[in-house]
Amino acid sequence: MKTTKKTVKRSVKHVFTADETAQLNVEFRQSFANLKAVQSDSQNVKSQLKAKETEAESRMETLAATLQAGFEFRDKSLVVVMDMKEGTKSFYPESDLVDGELPPESKPVLVEPVTEKDRQQELIEAESKFADKEDIPLFAGTGDDSGVVTVGRMDGKWFSALRAKIGTRVISERLDGEQACSKKRADQINRSLKRFATWLEDNLGREESKGFKNTIELVKSEHAEREE
Repeated sequence: MKTTKKTVKRSVKHVFTADETAQLNVEFRQSFANLKAVQSDSQNVKSQLKAKETEAESRMETLAATLQAGFEFRDKSLVVVMDMKEGTKSFYPESDLVDGELPPESKPVLVEPVTEKDRQQELIEAESKFADKEDIPLFAGTGDDSGVVTVGRMDGKWFSALRAKIGTRVISERLDGEQACSKKRADQINRSLKRFATWLEDNLGREESKGFKNTIELVKSEHAEREE
């Protein structure tokens, strides 16, 4: 019988050698590391997609609420106009200004009450315009009682403000350029001293107000000849 030899491939049992086992271990560890890397990348992608989905959803809800409300709050440059007499401060869009002025038809976008801090700041700014400003005590204060005449010069003229508190009676004038003024410092101080004497008599009565007469005369004489 004639024998024929040929080569074929079949799946048969193969027992690994020590070198092959070591190589398979290396490949296994590499494959495991690759799997973990892919899973990590996949998780990162999912997280990024989830974050984008959440952001888009939040933006959609914000836009829906804005559309329903018909407005939104935005930071804008505003011009503040304070009315100390009315006790209000009005905010106008800076874009309304025409040659640096607000036109009559301009309407405030916000109105708030004037605070005590606003008053103090406005007073500081107003009085900073005066030169040679000085607070002149009217009498020796006791307890919460006090009295001063604040005098200052602006544009060659002298202005003054009377501020006093005696018990519950209070007078607090503003030092500004809209009040009556004098060319001489002494004349303006005397103008305030006269107002102080009248205020004392109106609030304390004629007899009690006489106790301040000497201090008023003393202030008057001390500043009669003084020039700035």
